[in-house]
Amino acid sequence: FFPVPDDMLSLLYASAAALSPQPACMATRPVDRSHAVRCELNEISETSRATRGLVSSLTALVNTISGGEPPSAPRRREQESLDAGDVLAGLRTDFEENEYLWSGRITAELYDEDCTFTDPTLSFAGLSTFERNLANLDPWIERFVPPTARSVELKSLRLVDDGAAVEAEWRMLGDLALPWRPRLDLGGRTRYTLGGEGGRISSYDEAWAITPSEALWMLVRPYRGDGGEG
Repeated sequence: FFPVPDDMLSLLYASAAALSPQPACMATRPVDRSHAVRCELNEISETSRATRGLVSSLTALVNTISGGEPPSAPRRREQESLDAGDVLAGLRTDFEENEYLWSGRITAELYDEDCTFTDPTLSFAGLSTFERNLANLDPWIERFVPPTARSVELKSLRLVDDGAAVEAEWRMLGDLALPWRPRLDLGGRTRYTLGGEGGRISSYDEAWAITPSEALWMLVRPYRGDGGEG
């Protein structure tokens, strides 16, 4: 997830990490059932050091088990530079057609090689590392949250800060193929800073409308199908 800011990876790791101490304001705040992206989103600065450390260790473990290293050869770019419209169009495709929050299928052309990826549980630099993490997670996602059981809703996608960045608000929904049939329903916001080479994304910053402990609560409780968990 993460990051891997592919959210499912972060949330799978956060399921274990959420049992570590969290700030009281985060641990006691109820889940927003309206699914609106709240003004006070959860970012990495609000996540405990223990949680971040555990997610980082688990990411390394998954990569060790799955194998594979980021490619060392320079990436061949299809375009020398991109304008803001190109980035907007590419991100819209990644959300609406690729459902990248679940699938991990990003348009690499949009990102700088040294892009920094951050979500509420982890932060690291390097597009190739991001791609490797997603590739290693993909078999698990396909097994436990197949395409027919998941969706991504793009609520808004717009240029901000006089065209220096793009912000997206989104919701991802998935029914996990586990015996108790939990449902993950997560809203969030991602900011893509356009400061990379050729106008590409240099920073990916993701914030969630729920805390890791709230995500865990969704994953460990059965979903009744009547508007709430069991």
